Amino acid sequence: MVLPKLAGQPGVVMELKRVRADAGETPARAIAGALEQIRARDYAAELRERGATPIRRIAVVFEGKRAHVQVE
Repeated sequence: MVLPKLAGQPGVVMELKRVRADAGETPARAIAGALEQIRARDYAAELRERGATPIRRIAVVFEGKRAHVQVE
């Protein structure tokens, strides 16, 4: 998480995962799971309490040496 120093500044929640290819997971599915985890566990709650605006949700998924990133 990147917390703002002052209310009204942006905040960032990042979820980092690796693709579980041995379980048949694709990068797209891993990204969707990471973003769902951010929402389900409400990781942005502390950012809202601090008055962060906007709040960026970022999923970073690693597939070997490749990184897949999606910003919500």
